[in-house]
Amino acid sequence: MVWFLPMMAMVLLSIPVAFSLGLAGFFGIVFNLNWTAACSFVKTILYGAMESYALSCVPMFILMGELAFQAGISGDLFDAASKWLGRMRGGMLLATNYGCALFGACSGSTIASASIFTRIALPQMLAKGYNKQLASGCIVAAGALACMIPPSILMILYGLITSQPINKLLVGGVVPGALTALAYGLGIQTAAKFKPHLVPPPDAEIITFREKLIALKGILPISFLIMLVIGGLFMGWFTSTAAGAIGSAGAIVVLVLRRRFSLRGFYQAVLQAGMLSCSLLIIITFGNLFSFVLSSSGAIDAFVKFVVGLSMPPIFVLLLIIFLYVIIGCMIDPVSMLIITLPAVMPIVAAYQWDPVWFGLIVITLCEVSVITPPVGMNVYTVKAVAGPCVTTSEVFGGAVYFLIWQALVMALIIAFPEIVTFVPNMMEAR
Repeated sequence: MVWFLPMMAMVLLSIPVAFSLGLAGFFGIVFNLNWTAACSFVKTILYGAMESYALSCVPMFILMGELAFQAGISGDLFDAASKWLGRMRGGMLLATNYGCALFGACSGSTIASASIFTRIALPQMLAKGYNKQLASGCIVAAGALACMIPPSILMILYGLITSQPINKLLVGGVVPGALTALAYGLGIQTAAKFKPHLVPPPDAEIITFREKLIALKGILPISFLIMLVIGGLFMGWFTSTAAGAIGSAGAIVVLVLRRRFSLRGFYQAVLQAGMLSCSLLIIITFGNLFSFVLSSSGAIDAFVKFVVGLSMPPIFVLLLIIFLYVIIGCMIDPVSMLIITLPAVMPIVAAYQWDPVWFGLIVITLCEVSVITPPVGMNVYTVKAVAGPCVTTSEVFGGAVYFLIWQALVMALIIAFPEIVTFVPNMMEAR
């Protein structure tokens, strides 16, 4: 594991993760073999990583999220949720929470969800008298639900890195994602009940049942995309690779039906999806190079033997892994965390015969935590950047910490009852 230390040192020195992985991997091969062999291996490994057909689902799901944003789905979701929940105390917080959860089902990006709902919901909540910390923290935490709720880009990356079936991972995230959204909703209602000064009284405006029904039209596009992608994966109608393309096609249909399709907008969506996809794929390819060094040097085998040799109960090993992920998540972004840690951790998962889909959902949940926790919590800085001077960074962090308590409860349930994660993927096997 000697090359892990300089790689982490380069990351902490703000050298891009892709270059840190590539440099550590290249010089690791040079050290273990020689310069000529290193050049040969680099060519083979990088080509092998890039030619993987399974990677094609990454840009397709990102494109789906970009097109869904152009369709105006997020604003309609928040409007519908506000009309149905506005009469409850803390109703706008609940609307933000569940609106983010639903939008996460087509965006797959935590940053996109956080930035969009900061623009839509935060000004309205502050104008109505909601506590700044609670309002901004709700957006940070609810935006992170895109990590868990399919089509999560992080789940796709986990499947690609670990060679696990992506369709099972995506479908397996539905129940834990819904549980997390419900847990956040319970947390909001608890805060509203025991600390009523944090939220204003319910809206005095009466929304008729007819108006509520009309508002439900706003959730039809997202319902269509969810049934199209997740329903098709569950039924086995198409693979996860095809699901991204079908989801993007469905988003185009939504744009056309809502009369919001334009060639300029489509070009911008393709451009944004391409830029983000390229940055992810560069990290993945150089991550493969670094993984090769770890495996070929025998470092991973030695690490697994060391952990197993500790003779600790499996639950303590799992808690130790969780603790390490929390610490690492405070320093680097989720994508980098997956690339760096999974090659070393997955052999331990195999040694203890844990279900890799169940473990994957635990890891993705920890990624969800990492975009909330300081000092690198990306969603916190996203909300702060979009909100401007109306909230401080410390206020956003302070509000987000409250939701971590409820996230920890969901994590405990997933660990104690693995069937929460596995029963839906197992149903796919039974079909």
